[in-house]
Amino acid sequence: MLSTNFFCRPRSVSGTPQHKLRLFSVLVLFFTTLSLTPLTESFAAISPENNIAQSEPEKTSCSMQSFFSDVKQFFGIRYRFGGQTPEGFDCSGFVRFMYDRVFSMRLPRTSWEMATIGKKIERSELKPGDLIFFQTKGCRINHVGIFVGNDTFVHSSLSKGITEDKLQQKYYDKRFAGAVRVLDNPNSDFFSLPSQSETDKQLTEPS
Repeated sequence: MLSTNFFCRPRSVSGTPQHKLRLFSVLVLFFTTLSLTPLTESFAAISPENNIAQSEPEKTSCSMQSFFSDVKQFFGIRYRFGGQTPEGFDCSGFVRFMYDRVFSMRLPRTSWEMATIGKKIERSELKPGDLIFFQTKGCRINHVGIFVGNDTFVHSSLSKGITEDKLQQKYYDKRFAGAVRVLDNPNSDFFSLPSQSETDKQLTEPS
């Protein structure tokens, strides 16, 4: 065991001054590293940031896989004004139904309400799961779909029911009104929104 006098009186060590200084530096570095290493490893092991970084992308990815495999069974279901069930959907009713079914998220009732939540994104930033909005009549948002990648979105169409279409189609390209992302929102249960009975009374045109 080293004597504490070694650190108090380094001049007692034999050798040249350069040798003594080098030895002293090595010992100080050794004991400093020895004392800090266990703390650093322990912090890294319990850091919640590490767990979040690993779990959240995997969770979102699994949910999107469920969405892709699940949505196909609804293709062809007719459009129904005010509809929110597989017996018939309007556009926002379908989006709301799928988000609750796959992502366990309660969205607003109408498309224009949906456009006010989440994070607004540019068309060039679209990712699968983002909500996309259109102005099919006048200057007010009145249609919504779910982007699924490759310039494609799924929605409840007045003429075709639940179907998929391309954003670059002339009709939708001309009427595209914006997009929002809600899947990255950690607080995605919008309990402060009007109740379903209240918003149903407001529906006077396709939503």
